[in-house]
Amino acid sequence: MPLSKRNRRNLLLLLVILGAIVLTPRILLNFSSSPKPVISFEEFKEYEKQFEVNKKAKTNFKKKEKRFFKRLEKKTDPNLLSKQDWINLGLSQKQTNIVLKFSERGLRSNQDLKKIFVFPEELFNLIKDSLIYPEKSEINRSDNYPKDLNDEVKEKVLVDINTADSVTLKTIPGIGPFYAGKIVQHRIDLGGFISLNQLTEIWKFDEVKLESISEYIYLSKVKLAKLDINKVSIDELVRHPYINYKIGNSIVKMREVNGKYLQVNEILKSKLITREIFNKIEPYLTIE
Repeated sequence: MPLSKRNRRNLLLLLVILGAIVLTPRILLNFSSSPKPVISFEEFKEYEKQFEVNKKAKTNFKKKEKRFFKRLEKKTDPNLLSKQDWINLGLSQKQTNIVLKFSERGLRSNQDLKKIFVFPEELFNLIKDSLIYPEKSEINRSDNYPKDLNDEVKEKVLVDINTADSVTLKTIPGIGPFYAGKIVQHRIDLGGFISLNQLTEIWKFDEVKLESISEYIYLSKVKLAKLDINKVSIDELVRHPYINYKIGNSIVKMREVNGKYLQVNEILKSKLITREIFNKIEPYLTIE
């Protein structure tokens, strides 16, 4: 159907308007006089120089953060040192608070001081020859220390965390029903403890807590409950605290593809199992 003269005129007008909409931004852009950013070689070198200055300043600041430790001026009992005394020797506020917590219980020797995990080795080496300790009886006996009817200090009984039940664990000072139950459960989940430090894997059981009970516990060597990697399923593997689904799946898949393992260390062929992970889980794996 032919277009009328009026319709042709309207169509032409519409095309002109559309062309104007498309071309106008391009025309304006060509006439724009905004200068392009240009950095000269000299300015670039100046920026580079300033960057190096800032980098060195940051490095020097970190060096200034290093703590400096002091020697004791005379023979001193560390149990009698105050918070300010420890700070003056170079400890931080946090380190001082932890050391004071242990000195309240009584430090009996340099070994006791060295066992405090936050105590810097550098400071220990500076002051160890200037430290003196009271006799054991002076530390163990106090007005508040529990005594029996004969007014004698009761003998301390050590608890084996690898065999003790929750009732026995609750006899340890600082261990209540919550921690006793958690220790037993973690021991079962692992298949047995191989290190006292594994206690710190329990929720809210940190190094300070471990230090506070260390004189009441010991670890016997027991037969660990091990997982046979030639028979175990993924579900059984991932129930172990140290093995997640990806690692468990990798162990089983490699067995399905390559056949039975001849040695436990063959699981290192998995890209997901680093040497660190292997060292952690290897005591709990076996081949039968």
